[in-house]
Amino acid sequence: MNIYALLVALVLVTALLMRGYQQGNKKYVIVACLMLFAVYGLRDCFSIGNDSSSSYLHQFQRMPDTTWKQVTSGGFNTNVGYRLLNKVVYQLSKGDYQVFISLIAAFVTVCFGKTIYKYSPNPLASILYHFGLLFYLFHFNALKQSIAMGFVMLAFDLLVERKPIRFLLLILIGSQFHFPAIIFLLAYPICKLKPGRSFVILLAVVLAVTYTFRTQILNYMLNLYKDEDTTVASMEGITFLRTKALIMIFIIVAAVMFRKPRAEDRVYSILLEFMGIAVVLQTFCGYNNIFERLADYYFQFSVIFIPMVFDRHADREPLFSWRFMSVVDTAAPYLFCGFSIYRFLTTVVRDPTLFPYKFFFG
Repeated sequence: MNIYALLVALVLVTALLMRGYQQGNKKYVIVACLMLFAVYGLRDCFSIGNDSSSSYLHQFQRMPDTTWKQVTSGGFNTNVGYRLLNKVVYQLSKGDYQVFISLIAAFVTVCFGKTIYKYSPNPLASILYHFGLLFYLFHFNALKQSIAMGFVMLAFDLLVERKPIRFLLLILIGSQFHFPAIIFLLAYPICKLKPGRSFVILLAVVLAVTYTFRTQILNYMLNLYKDEDTTVASMEGITFLRTKALIMIFIIVAAVMFRKPRAEDRVYSILLEFMGIAVVLQTFCGYNNIFERLADYYFQFSVIFIPMVFDRHADREPLFSWRFMSVVDTAAPYLFCGFSIYRFLTTVVRDPTLFPYKFFFG
């Protein structure tokens, strides 16, 4: 039995038993996140996931030969927080990499669960989109960014509640694990804009500037991102990256059609703006896939935004009948998740170069 299909099945069955499709269902969110953690954090950390054989493992194993001075040296953009975490966990766990992986998995899962519990109108749908958009598998090969994305999710609360100092502090902490997280600082001034004409103009300006100065911006970003464990980003997977940009555009178009932003829908409006920022960044993955890393800090919120788009309980004047909205709200996450897992199983898992993702029982 393939573990990913089994995990989705368990999430679905549990949702039916515990009404996991109801907003604010804390018990279901906790149980579902524990199941996610069971695979993500308790997997064989030496054979499953790209982080099992990449620089993450090698850096952790080098900790006995790395002094505290070396760990804490370097500038603001050298991921010192991640190196410090390596050193501390290595010392406390006596070099147990499984403990290291499990702690990161627990942190990321808690941040994800807290966010969907508080903001998603349908926790089950959010989890299915989490699978369907491959965010779950992303955490198997991007430990530094996963931690930083967790801090960004925590910072989203502070953005909504308008607490700029604490928001700034959390983003700065997250950037010490993965420096590109600093781009989420733009979210605070941007969220004050209304997703109307001014926002569209701003996106157009950003698009024009990014395209005009793409070479200079790319070189600057690569210089910032480099550290002892980072190689120059490759151009592999460009078809997938561009497809992801099309998915983002489709989400924005669907949002405008199904649920136009209103002044009272502040969280929804903010997330719609996030999708706009994400698509601008993702569009330029054709030049280098480091743009995808930036886009994901905003696009990760699509797991709560998409259920909001199709939320049939939202106060609005829909362009379509309530019956149609109900069908879409119910069927869309299942279809999207099912198709994504099918594509994953028939392409990625079968690729021998990506064997670490081949996670099977029996």
